[in-house]
Amino acid sequence: MKKVLIMNLLTLIYETNNMPTDEEFLGAIKMVSGEEVLSKVTSVSDENGDYLILNNPIVVEEVTMHQKIGAKVSPWMKFSKEEEFIVPLDRIITVVECDPEVKMFYELSLRRIDPMQHPPRRGKGRVGTVDEARNHLETLFNKKNQ
Repeated sequence: MKKVLIMNLLTLIYETNNMPTDEEFLGAIKMVSGEEVLSKVTSVSDENGDYLILNNPIVVEEVTMHQKIGAKVSPWMKFSKEEEFIVPLDRIITVVECDPEVKMFYELSLRRIDPMQHPPRRGKGRVGTVDEARNHLETLFNKKNQ
């Protein structure tokens, strides 16, 4: 039953965004282990079952320091240099597509985890100042906590 619900959810994500069913999207994944993972996600099926291919998955944990809440990110598989992992659907509770703000956070996190593997994208122009980024992130955080 759960497997069918997850496949229906993935189908809905693909249909809502007019995406082919094998197209990759950035997803927030809740694993049965309790981990919350951000990753580029592709759904695949074969004669052995249904799977998600996770590309560059990172674990996101909420941390509190000096009465401020933040996020700690780390590679999902800390001792592997692989970028793609195949996960059976029975190891996943749910998957949701991420907002554009989360996509920016994900890309920044990948660059911080491994700057050589994930260099900044070219042609993006001026990214902004630290103060502008801080203001933007505070706005997002305040909007979430309202």
